[in-house]
Amino acid sequence: MPQIDRVISKGQLTHLTFEQADVAASQTAVALATSEVRDTAAGASDQNAAVGYCIPFGYEIVGISVTSSAARTAGTLTVDATIGGTATGLQAVLNATTTNNAYTTAGRGSYVGSAGDKVGVKITTAAGWTPTTADIVVSVWVIQYLDGI
Repeated sequence: MPQIDRVISKGQLTHLTFEQADVAASQTAVALATSEVRDTAAGASDQNAAVGYCIPFGYEIVGISVTSSAARTAGTLTVDATIGGTATGLQAVLNATTTNNAYTTAGRGSYVGSAGDKVGVKITTAAGWTPTTADIVVSVWVIQYLDGI
């Protein structure tokens, strides 16, 4: 009878989520929160929302995607994955061609982070971005290296 062993992979694809409600025009490299609260009473706590995920393993970012609750009607919206608060250049863009959903993937080894580095997202919107009632969800796809555990 064969023996069944518990074997862990050396890397795990992880999905990290960021959100913004009622996306405003004229934002420049604004860090997105890991969760968004819409009610007025919670507005003060929004200012202190987590703006990144601390990853406890070495990792690499391999993709980013953005989905909007309403189709873009004017302007552009760009989301940029960050490592330690610095934009990586891995971006997804909503524009005249991609109005509701956009994504970009990266080759392995392109955007590498170390254990303890935060993964985040920064958003930039054009002055003419509409609709300003749109809510977005941004996903960053990370491969975490699980060697040694």
